[in-house]
Amino acid sequence: MPIAEADRKRIVQAIRSYIARERISRGEFAERTKLGKSTVDKLVVGLFSEKTFLQIESQLKISLVTAGGPGEIAGEEFGRYSKEETQNYIGDYVFARPSFHEDGLIHAFHMEVRWDRDSSALLVREAARGKQTPLQFGKIYIPRASMHIFILSNEHGWLKKVILSQLDVYKRMKGIMLTMGHAFANLYTPVAMPVVMNRYDRIENHMVGQIDPGSRMYEEYNRDLLAVEQDQFAKWIRITPS
Repeated sequence: MPIAEADRKRIVQAIRSYIARERISRGEFAERTKLGKSTVDKLVVGLFSEKTFLQIESQLKISLVTAGGPGEIAGEEFGRYSKEETQNYIGDYVFARPSFHEDGLIHAFHMEVRWDRDSSALLVREAARGKQTPLQFGKIYIPRASMHIFILSNEHGWLKKVILSQLDVYKRMKGIMLTMGHAFANLYTPVAMPVVMNRYDRIENHMVGQIDPGSRMYEEYNRDLLAVEQDQFAKWIRITPS
């Protein structure tokens, strides 16, 4: 019997939710379900037979048709991730980047990731301080089969784009930000810089603001920022002079 399109979408959603919830790779999922890696790659984009999903239900002891269930799902432009499967991203983070002007200085911001019902997507906001209204930082894009997430911010046409590795077991993400940096006077220039976004159960005052070498968090943030290039979370393409 052919699988109804609505059921097919729920099955794909349930599988993606399971992988995210268990924090396993596709290879590990293939081992658990006794499927080939190529079969799993097709599975997560909706290419599978009734025999395949019945095998998954049998091996994992779950019901895929009901597990996905109706729920809030991001639009196609965001990657069609669901609110349920991205619950592990909800929380408080420190977003850290080098200073535009001062060597050895790090700027750290308290950010919140929340599900925005109006946008039907994950939203990153700077946390409110005192009576200050939270500032929108950007919306999160998670393409299917991607090992990275994308954050795009648009303030009156001024764009910032952040590309980060997905949240790891240490609740950390590393990547780069593309934006406009203040060069001098009222002149700006495009810049690319390493950034980290680390999730914490509690954000305290000493963890945000200007972090200099004497600050308690400096060593941790600086180590993570250096790891962006050292561990190849991002790669700088340089031109060799002729």
